[in-house]
Amino acid sequence: MDNTILYIIAILVIIIYAAVLFLQMVKKAEKERTRRRRLAYQQIVKPIPLAMPVLDSRQVRKQRPVTAPAPDVDFLKNCQDFQQSLRALAGKYSLDSFTIATSDGLVIASSGGSTAQEDAAIYSWKYDGKEPAGMALFNLNHKGSDLVGIVRSQEIITGETQKCIESDIKNILTKWI
Repeated sequence: MDNTILYIIAILVIIIYAAVLFLQMVKKAEKERTRRRRLAYQQIVKPIPLAMPVLDSRQVRKQRPVTAPAPDVDFLKNCQDFQQSLRALAGKYSLDSFTIATSDGLVIASSGGSTAQEDAAIYSWKYDGKEPAGMALFNLNHKGSDLVGIVRSQEIITGETQKCIESDIKNILTKWI
């Protein structure tokens, strides 16, 4: 009889000890969740809305040469910021998307599109003059930084049009950066 009471007391002590350990783990997990939350002084990140939907140009359709750019598009005077200038450039040349990246693959700016970061990571550091279908790539230098222009278009970009795009992007970079 005495041994039975001792066994019951020992089992109760073990159960209480396990419950205390469990409560400590729960408290520790709650502290970790609280720590991961945004701190009071941190701003809420607002996503940048896309101005226009961009088709995924991986689905290359019948390609045709880009028509001559519209002369009345003035993305230097009529645009409020860098992003708007890039969207106007994409509109001027009927581009699906346009991305400016550093030579090590970081996106500086994009006219929109879901593939900007992927394009920058893949094409900027190993650009060797060969262009994938539906894309045009070119190197440029701005204030001593080597940059890569990545153009996605369902239309063929001629050499003349590409030179115009390069010139226009240099003007945009000079104005905004």
